[in-house]
Amino acid sequence: MSEFDGAPTADDIFKLAAQRTGVSEIDSDSWRDGLTLMLDELNNSPVFTAFGRERVLGDATDALGRRMQVHAYIQAHPEVLDAPVERPLIVLGMPRTGTTVISYLLDQDPARRSLLHWQCVDPIPPATTETLRTDPRCLALLEEQRKIVDMVKQAKMPLPHWEDADGPTEDMFIHNQDFKGLSWDSFLPTDRYARWLFDETDLSSTYEYQKRYLQVLQSKAPGTWSLKMPSHSVHIEALLKVFPDARLIWAHRDPYKATGSLCNLWRLPQSLVMNTEMLDQTEMGNAAMWQMSYHVDRPLRARDRIGDDRFFHMYYHEMMRDPMDVMHRIYEWTDEPLTAETEGRMRNWLAEHPQDLFALNTYRLDEYGLSVEKLKPVFAEYLDTFAIELEGTP
Repeated sequence: MSEFDGAPTADDIFKLAAQRTGVSEIDSDSWRDGLTLMLDELNNSPVFTAFGRERVLGDATDALGRRMQVHAYIQAHPEVLDAPVERPLIVLGMPRTGTTVISYLLDQDPARRSLLHWQCVDPIPPATTETLRTDPRCLALLEEQRKIVDMVKQAKMPLPHWEDADGPTEDMFIHNQDFKGLSWDSFLPTDRYARWLFDETDLSSTYEYQKRYLQVLQSKAPGTWSLKMPSHSVHIEALLKVFPDARLIWAHRDPYKATGSLCNLWRLPQSLVMNTEMLDQTEMGNAAMWQMSYHVDRPLRARDRIGDDRFFHMYYHEMMRDPMDVMHRIYEWTDEPLTAETEGRMRNWLAEHPQDLFALNTYRLDEYGLSVEKLKPVFAEYLDTFAIELEGTP
């Protein structure tokens, strides 16, 4: 029997989240507009399968429930908000630009603190430094993932993106608890939500919630935060309003290759929840082109206003050729020590995680109605500004 009969509203999702968590209060209504827009798409689009509809509604209920649990924890432990989030190192840029690799390398530094995947699934109560990777919640999710990885490897399936339960994840999975995160867009059939997110809404509430979330986590496991989310690049002013001393790493890559990779990334979540025969890959390509334009234009304009010295420019081709050289230069830029122990841990991680760990991803721009010629005007200023090495026609 479905928990989501009829056309559920935001209030219905809130009531179900309260039932699941046993928590009945939340800090504000800032989540409501985004969830309402998502539900309108979900309730009125014929493209969703019955399973897909249940999946998205279930994920939305869980996300709201996490926020309610975080609020309840803060109400019980208000002192966690007294500790500042100081000088976080934040990776941003276009999607598919090597941000995952750099976040895992930074995670090898014991002095740093990463937002771990499992802590965006089951954050409360926060783990201690000693139990960040041995907490039963983490181990249970790792075991679930082990079974998935075994199946994927046996089937030689490509995985466009993978995160270990005990490894770094994207800030997007905090943002989705304010229902202002691109993770929701990847499950929706139109660009209504993304356009609302980029053009019509203020993310101040989202970054304020992220700060509180980090304060809860760091109360038991302190450290200087290393964070990442490509779409921070679309909201740099809102980010810096809440984290004014943030250090920004801008990840750069051949935008033609990155756009094709983004389209390829979207196929998996959409195939999970939608009738694939009803999907229009040309529309997917147009949506990717539009989103990528924001991911290059917004940070260029922010750079004009705040200055280039706020950014470390990380180039994908340099990261692929000599990642440790890039890491040394990042640590020089932050004026922080890269110890021999941390460097050794980084080198070990690289050796254990080759790029071809899973089957090779293959994709072409023309599968999505795109071409280099069509994309050239979108990326002309970006390519004129930065020394980006093109990787060949995707």
